[in-house]
Amino acid sequence: MTWNPITLAPPPSLQAVHDELQGCRGAAPNELDASQNRLAAVNGAIPIASNPVAAAAAGVEALRIATIGLLQAGGHFLCLHPYIHPLGDRRGEYAYLTPQQTVTGMADKLADPQDVLSKNSLESVFLLLRGVDHDHFAAVLDAFCTLFPVTELMLAKRRAKWLATLEKDKLIRAVGPVHPSWHSHETRRHPRTVQLDQEMGGLLGMAEGYEQENTRPEAELNALIEKKRTHLQELDAAWTLVTDALRGDSGVGLALNGNMGSIRRQLKENTPPVEGYKLSALCCWIGSIDDVAFIREMVSL
Repeated sequence: MTWNPITLAPPPSLQAVHDELQGCRGAAPNELDASQNRLAAVNGAIPIASNPVAAAAAGVEALRIATIGLLQAGGHFLCLHPYIHPLGDRRGEYAYLTPQQTVTGMADKLADPQDVLSKNSLESVFLLLRGVDHDHFAAVLDAFCTLFPVTELMLAKRRAKWLATLEKDKLIRAVGPVHPSWHSHETRRHPRTVQLDQEMGGLLGMAEGYEQENTRPEAELNALIEKKRTHLQELDAAWTLVTDALRGDSGVGLALNGNMGSIRRQLKENTPPVEGYKLSALCCWIGSIDDVAFIREMVSL
């Protein structure tokens, strides 16, 4: 066997599929013109009954606007935890931050002159999560993030889980793979293959669309009715699933209002007592009433 020069070209098997589809592709333009003429001939000749469900959906635009206002509000968010901020105590790889230190750090942040926040009346929601050690802290963070994932808390949870097993992990002798290593091959990892797949998919989709015209309109309407019926059931199930996932107890919260100075003073007055917790994370959502309405309702404050 010898090494031979290679020449790249579309796979013949793929070209054969393309050629097979050209009969359908070539007949399509004339049939489209004929279909348009037939449609124009019957336009307006058949009375169409209005769907009574459409009347019940008349106020959907206002409901969508209300939903957008609730879920896409602005405001500001801040999360303090032991692992990335110069607060608390550090001992080598380990970091500790008591709830009292966290509240003090948040109060100091509210007085930071570098921050440009509104000086008008504000609403704020504070969430405090506590742990006695890194393992317990990771479990507390995981319990909350299971209900309501917050990126900063998820990163803190990952760090806490790593520190919880750090001393044991130091004794693990890792065995690395032998490189280069085999890996599974996916043809679509090559951009050119993706382009071929997309273009062939378009041609196949065109042919499949015409093939579906072999189905009688009554069968299509029945299939559509069943699809809508299934969709209604899926909507109910999905809503139940997401609302059930938001139910649970985790952490302690505080809702404060006023200007920045007033909120800072109230926060310091509500510094939690010493209870043996060595780790904590404090989240703060602050803004107008509309900005924090969703968070405040979600945590029942």
